[in-house]
Amino acid sequence: MIKSLNLKVTVVCASLVLSLAAAAHAQSVVVQYGNLVYRSASGATEVLTETGADANPTISPDGKLIAFTRLRPGEPAHSDDAGSGPLRDVYVMRLSDRAVTKVVAAAHAAKPEGELSDINSLAFSPDGSTLYFSTAAWVTSGAIHAVPVQGGHERFVTNGNDFAVVKHGKYVGFLVTRQHRYMEGHGSWNPYVLVSPTGKEIKVLGEFGDDETRAEIAALQSVEGAGATLTTAAADAASLGYLDKVRRRVRPNIIWAGETAGLETEVAVRCSPSGTLLSATVTRSSGNSQWDEAALRAVQRSDPMPLDVSGKAPSNFTIMVRPAG
Repeated sequence: MIKSLNLKVTVVCASLVLSLAAAAHAQSVVVQYGNLVYRSASGATEVLTETGADANPTISPDGKLIAFTRLRPGEPAHSDDAGSGPLRDVYVMRLSDRAVTKVVAAAHAAKPEGELSDINSLAFSPDGSTLYFSTAAWVTSGAIHAVPVQGGHERFVTNGNDFAVVKHGKYVGFLVTRQHRYMEGHGSWNPYVLVSPTGKEIKVLGEFGDDETRAEIAALQSVEGAGATLTTAAADAASLGYLDKVRRRVRPNIIWAGETAGLETEVAVRCSPSGTLLSATVTRSSGNSQWDEAALRAVQRSDPMPLDVSGKAPSNFTIMVRPAG
């Protein structure tokens, strides 16, 4: 049973994150300044939380639940340690009455398989009974875990740096994940692998090029068919010159009077086809939180983003922002 929970946390978060639900329900959840804002199928909006610490929302396939993470009070938002990260607990909210329950308590562990920090990339199973998520783990790889939505023990599934849930075809409910593997005497590679919900390897799908978004789509298509779509970070490809257009748009909006040496912040951007900024999130910190915030504000001030040669803005891309432009 999901029980009500009220938490008051004062955490300032400048990020804006968008997570789209399944088109069948036409619902969405937006994170504004660390608070969940829900848009129903009718178009009505409602602020669901006021903690300033919430992120990574996703809506269940039946449209009745929202899963999200909440940063612990006093925890830093980013970490430079590849094997661990900030402690974000996982919660599920029932939309019918806004009742909230914690389903995963973040924690550090001695073994990478047990590490439950830097939780992100939440995704429901097709039947809505299981919630998958990524965590920090090894230096070269993260881990994928699962937890029953209605309560139960979290379990380690497999290693992987990203994943997608198969929604159609013979392997519905299985996972496609990118794994870092070593070849004896031949270095390493990063193939996509199909695994069962329990983590059993079904088959190695192979590598699909250097562009991670295109590669993940291709890997998923090899399992689902040509109609495959990603629930995590599906993006249309940008032309080679598009990021230069974005840099020219962002550069005049950078306001920074501090030191500049060695500062660069990676910002992930989501746009509508018209260029309207849907989200901007720091995905790689410079190590200077004040500069990270300045870089994020510069991107937010650059709304709308320029259009590509196709006449539309790419739905997802990342940009490195530096003080010198």
